[in-house]
Amino acid sequence: METVIQISALAVIAAVLCVVVRAQSGALAVLLSLCASVGIAFLAFRFLSPILSVVRQLRELTGLEQAATAPMLKAAGIGILTQTAAAICEDSGEKALSRAVETGGTVLSLYVSLPLLSAVLELLKETLGG
Repeated sequence: METVIQISALAVIAAVLCVVVRAQSGALAVLLSLCASVGIAFLAFRFLSPILSVVRQLRELTGLEQAATAPMLKAAGIGILTQTAAAICEDSGEKALSRAVETGGTVLSLYVSLPLLSAVLELLKETLGG
């Protein structure tokens, strides 16, 4: 709960400062937004280790291979980074660049999911006797 309050406070303060600064310097406002995003990421990344630990335990209990869980984690990471980068691009007035980042992130998420999709395809082939 404390971290959510810290993240929210940092975001609100940065947003207010960006609004104030944007009138004088749009570039400085974008830089401030980027710095706040990095700060928020550092606050949130503290919780990455317990998440990975639970995924590791899930793999051990279910017998799943890393190939089954790694694409899910990679796609989530790509989604988070893509969303942040696209929002910063859009804040700086680069909407076309924002859409390109989103498209690139979508393609990369599909790409990292290929091993999982291939495993499902193999399972279907075995099940159908092919």
